[in-house]
Amino acid sequence: ASTVAYLKPNFPGYDRLQKLLHERSVVDHFYDFLAIRGAQIPPDLKNRDMTLPNGPDERVQKEILRLYKDSPESSILFELMTDFDEGLQEWRYRHIKLVERTIGAKKGTGGSPGVPFLKESLFKPVFHDLWAIRHEL
Repeated sequence: ASTVAYLKPNFPGYDRLQKLLHERSVVDHFYDFLAIRGAQIPPDLKNRDMTLPNGPDERVQKEILRLYKDSPESSILFELMTDFDEGLQEWRYRHIKLVERTIGAKKGTGGSPGVPFLKESLFKPVFHDLWAIRHEL
């Protein structure tokens, strides 16, 4: 959502991005998967405001830990999802360095603050709950 805030309504794809902000995220679909595997996903997470970002939730973490222990095939998927998330964070870092080298302190594409804006996303995982339970595995 913060990215779209810097775009002007005449930016190509602006309307599509606005529409996507109101659709379910990959984390919402992850909750569906967990529910299919028997996890109890709290109603407030299922019916959340889609325009707000997802965050870690101890209730979901408890269910993921149970599945880690009881469902080996789920634990393999969870590890692959964590690998993906780690790779995305590594890509973000490389992207930041590329932008720093290319444009320096200039404004970014679409009018964002550029490098400072990109740095805000560096340590924001997609799957918060998978990272939050690492110490319990």
